[in-house]
Amino acid sequence: MPVQASSEHNPMRHATRALAAAVVVCTFGGGALAAPPRDGIAKSPQVRPRIGSIDTNTDAARLAALLAGPGVTIGNARFIGDALAAGTFLNAQADVGFANGVVLSTGRVTDLDGPNEFDATSTDFGLPGDADLDTLIAPHLTQDAAILEFDVTPASNTIAVRYVFGSEEYNEFVGSPFSDVLAIFVNGVNCANVGGLPVSVNTINAGINADHFVDNRLGVRDTELDGLSSPLECVAAANQGVPNRVRIAIADTSDGMYDTAVFLAAGGIRSPGGSALTTSALRKVIEYHHREFDHYFITSSLDEIAKLDNGTFVGWARTGRAFNVFASGTPGTVDVCRFFSTSFAPKSSHFYTPSAAECAKVKDSADWQFEDTVFNVVLPDGAGTCPAVTAPLYRLYNDGRGGAPNHRYTTEREVFDAMRELGWVPEGAGIGVIACVPL
Repeated sequence: MPVQASSEHNPMRHATRALAAAVVVCTFGGGALAAPPRDGIAKSPQVRPRIGSIDTNTDAARLAALLAGPGVTIGNARFIGDALAAGTFLNAQADVGFANGVVLSTGRVTDLDGPNEFDATSTDFGLPGDADLDTLIAPHLTQDAAILEFDVTPASNTIAVRYVFGSEEYNEFVGSPFSDVLAIFVNGVNCANVGGLPVSVNTINAGINADHFVDNRLGVRDTELDGLSSPLECVAAANQGVPNRVRIAIADTSDGMYDTAVFLAAGGIRSPGGSALTTSALRKVIEYHHREFDHYFITSSLDEIAKLDNGTFVGWARTGRAFNVFASGTPGTVDVCRFFSTSFAPKSSHFYTPSAAECAKVKDSADWQFEDTVFNVVLPDGAGTCPAVTAPLYRLYNDGRGGAPNHRYTTEREVFDAMRELGWVPEGAGIGVIACVPL
């Protein structure tokens, strides 16, 4: 359906204003989030490599061929990144978890040699990031991407990729905007997910997916990286007997400092995958603004995002803000109902709520059309406290300014405070927490 100016008005607002369950997920406008500048340490070349041997190599065909295992053929390879950001390694079983393979880094691969002498090893190549990774890490942006892509023709309808993720961002930048990120896209779908979360510094660490994390601050592994994962597998659906495009991408986030790497096992791409698909439990919500109406609209629908971006729905532009929600059906979460109304013509309105009771009430209203349950969230407690690994989502209401109601939502406290100063009214539990969303 065409999306007009959105004014996410709560039709039961005057009766249910104190409900902590009503949610319209929007965020405060602006561009990509900026992070404070940091300094890194340029590591001197090692006289004696410690991970057996690490050699710089950007011959994409050779690197891709090294990854081929049972049941696959690999070809049509390409590498994107700095000439020092890719290579091969040998004799790393004790330190990485498998002996030989391919390594990609946001810095120099040779700097990954141990021992762990520094906590800020960095090479900033000044190169761009990757748009697909930006989508995973939004609203932040990536830099210094290293990408190896190739075609895989599998013997069955699944493939597996064996890998280890590691970073110098550990542990001091866990939970920050500097969450360097890895993705393994198979036909455009990322399968580098652990516990339903895309692999990054913020999703594998001592607090989240801790059983997959190795803390290397004390140098228990002979590598410069301050932390790394245990050996992991990406398992993805594939088209049997024909080429499938695989794209392995790693990048710094928010700046080009503090190196991050992925080790890929020699012979570690195989078919069939042998276990359950490693799918993501997250969806990305994107916020848009209609300048003429000064209204905001949010969506996680890929079809709507494409039409908003290409101008099919006229007048909308991205604010540069986004946040994660849970996919429908995620255990331990609640559905968010979405409604549509033209009662505020010429401005239309969308309304979202994760409250089953409120959803039922709105369904009985002649002014609102139920569209679907669109994504999931977690509800805060009565004090507005959110569970671990989630962030509070604040909700504020424009009090009907401009002739039509509008809500905006943000996970940023400074944005919440700024909107209150503009006269927006907090709604939700505690100071105005309406839901809890994944980090």
